[in-house]
Amino acid sequence: MPKSTKDEILNTLLELLKNKQLDDITVTELVEKCGISRQAFYYHFSDLYCVVDWALQREQDALKLVIPDEWWQTMMDIVDLFHRNRTVVLNIYRAYERSYVEHCLRRWIRPLIDVKVQEGACLHRVTEQQTEFVAELCSLGLVSLVLNWLDRGMPSSFEDQMDDFYCIIDGSLDYMLERLEQKNR
Repeated sequence: MPKSTKDEILNTLLELLKNKQLDDITVTELVEKCGISRQAFYYHFSDLYCVVDWALQREQDALKLVIPDEWWQTMMDIVDLFHRNRTVVLNIYRAYERSYVEHCLRRWIRPLIDVKVQEGACLHRVTEQQTEFVAELCSLGLVSLVLNWLDRGMPSSFEDQMDDFYCIIDGSLDYMLERLEQKNR
């Protein structure tokens, strides 16, 4: 199956990101290494950031297929993917404002958390707003944990923290929803 030009551009950018930060790569450098014209690049993307955004959106779309019982494994797969591509991830992360990265992480993490919270909310008499609040609270905690991991350069000890987070969420989610149900009585 032949690769699309967009895929070729992305793969070339990922290769360049193994040695350089995103801000240090030029479109000229990318198109020369990719073997396409600037016009071909600009037909698909307006700049290098758009390539990254397109790749992130594609990955996010793939996450929409999460099965409720597999939400945490999906999250750990994301962490593993980030860790395996540590240099590339950090070279992209350092080029963006933290708030943008937080926004992207929230778009990835929130649907995973929603799956788990919705599953628990079905067992309790809580409002939609309360369910949203619990999901947002859990998402913010997990996003903050991932951002701190990125800020620290992605040390491998992060899996222990993720395990601790899962233990806390898995043990307290039902309690949070139960407390909100009691409040509603």
